[in-house]
Amino acid sequence: MRNRTIILLFACAMLFACSQSEVDEKSSGGAIDSAMNSMALSSSEGASLVKRKCASCHYLDKNLRKMGPTLKGIMGKAPAIDGMPFETWTEESMDRWIENPRSIKKKTKMAIPGVRDAEERKAIISYLKLL
Repeated sequence: MRNRTIILLFACAMLFACSQSEVDEKSSGGAIDSAMNSMALSSSEGASLVKRKCASCHYLDKNLRKMGPTLKGIMGKAPAIDGMPFETWTEESMDRWIENPRSIKKKTKMAIPGVRDAEERKAIISYLKLL
């Protein structure tokens, strides 16, 4: 009888621990879902911005080319433009470039004046990282 009581207490403790971990997972899952939704929103906003502001000169596919280089896989790569002051496209270098290309390279063929809004640049860069 005593062994049965111990087993029952142990089983109850295990069930309680399992149900508590499900509660913890669900409450932290909300934060994860919120972050994922925020990333998806930023990505869709970035995709829209890239299509509006970049796609007239840049393809998003490695096999196709327009006036500017493809943007697919650009992050982490060396700039295709000679004389750039950075070795690879990082978030920081891309942010500086998109903000004002002519301040980085005076004689760039990139005709846009730049994207002044920091949030738009952040969304564009987030999207470029996904390509």
